[in-house]
Amino acid sequence: MRPDCQKCPSEIEQVISNGFCIGCGSCAAYDYAFSIEENGIGQYTATVQGTPKLDTSEVCPFAARENEDSISKRLFSQDNNYDPRIGYFKGVYSGYVCDQQLRRKSSSGGIVTWILKSLMRNRMIDGVVHVGATGLRGDLFAYRISRTEEDLENNTGSRYYPVHFDEVIARIGANHSGRYAFVGVPCFVKAVRLLAEKDPNVKAMVKYCVAIFCGHLKSKGFAEMIAWQVGSAPGDLAGIDFWVKLAGRSANQYAVAVLGASGCSKEIKSFGPVPTRDLYGMDWGLGYFKPRACDWCDDIAGETADIACGDAWLPEFVADPLGTSIVVVRNADLYALLTIGMDSGVIALQEQAADRVFESQAGNYRHRREGLSVRIERAEGAARWHPTKRVALGDFSVPADRREIYVQREKLAAVSHFAFREAKNRGSFPYFVFSMLPHEIKYYRLNRRLLRSFAKHIFLLLRHFSRIAK
Repeated sequence: MRPDCQKCPSEIEQVISNGFCIGCGSCAAYDYAFSIEENGIGQYTATVQGTPKLDTSEVCPFAARENEDSISKRLFSQDNNYDPRIGYFKGVYSGYVCDQQLRRKSSSGGIVTWILKSLMRNRMIDGVVHVGATGLRGDLFAYRISRTEEDLENNTGSRYYPVHFDEVIARIGANHSGRYAFVGVPCFVKAVRLLAEKDPNVKAMVKYCVAIFCGHLKSKGFAEMIAWQVGSAPGDLAGIDFWVKLAGRSANQYAVAVLGASGCSKEIKSFGPVPTRDLYGMDWGLGYFKPRACDWCDDIAGETADIACGDAWLPEFVADPLGTSIVVVRNADLYALLTIGMDSGVIALQEQAADRVFESQAGNYRHRREGLSVRIERAEGAARWHPTKRVALGDFSVPADRREIYVQREKLAAVSHFAFREAKNRGSFPYFVFSMLPHEIKYYRLNRRLLRSFAKHIFLLLRHFSRIAK
């Protein structure tokens, strides 16, 4: 509670009670009054079980007074360039790792894996805190520590799945030894930066932060939806590879592969790879299974991270099926490693302007900056609490048709969680599709894509029923 108002909820309590918690675990790593629990729709969220510390709000990425601008200015303003869309930067590049096997296994161009391996080889870190597969049904992925290059490579890839880092961060902070690189989406990196300012052990242990460009996170329902379509019931899902690169296809025409069971035997087997274009619900613009917090984040390029990487969704790179990374580097150590890698020919990087980062994620930027201004206006018009953001009223003039699109995306995300939960209760995937259909029709009508999307719906439903019949 605030010391001046015992009846007023703290900022972090407002975040939790209003559904803006992303479940990162920063509060639980800092304050024993908090724990991270799964809610009824496959997301993690913080719960309060005691009397919070007065300053716990200051480690929450959606409650803290310190924002991405102030954090990044403290860390990177010296000897760096600045662009308001991507933050501070020492260099911006597009490229990939020249090791074809590593590039094929990695998301995008494999630069994140390469930079982490380089930090290990140069003894600049003792381990990497990142997301890896657990092999457990119901909790497919979790934060873990990789201490060898082999372990690191075994945990490469995209993870569109909810996780929390409190247990791992608490463990490395309690050990009082070792140096680590932390890998996460922008809001998780921000949370670790905030936590490090409050916990000197964390600050001493986490030497580098690596961010992954983020469109939005997903609940567990996203993986279950995919598994259900390829032949494994949601409760039998045992593993998933969200990004299988397909030879001869463009980088954005990838596939998914599932480990799961079907029928009475419950024997675990492989399903796929199945191209994502043959699956329902994979249009990222729909925002299915998106946490509410993601619509209130305005950091796409991981502005508080030492280096950030994403997919180079640019016309000249999309045709390459092995993928290309867009890279924003801010830390002098990592900039030096990239330079050595380029000079030695182990990575191929091409310098880019900051504009190219924006172009590679243009739709994401519109939704998270322009769209956020609409969400702020609607919240304030209804006198609803919302997190304080860098985007302010009046920053954007949004046409009426674009406003409707942003509003409809919120509805799609919110409805998808509960429609899918009911579909699982009924044991009927088509129930989910038909429940979402009126909301999708309105969305695609607003986007002037109604006829094409309707035809695809019919095709995908027929494919689903044909799989069931086999």
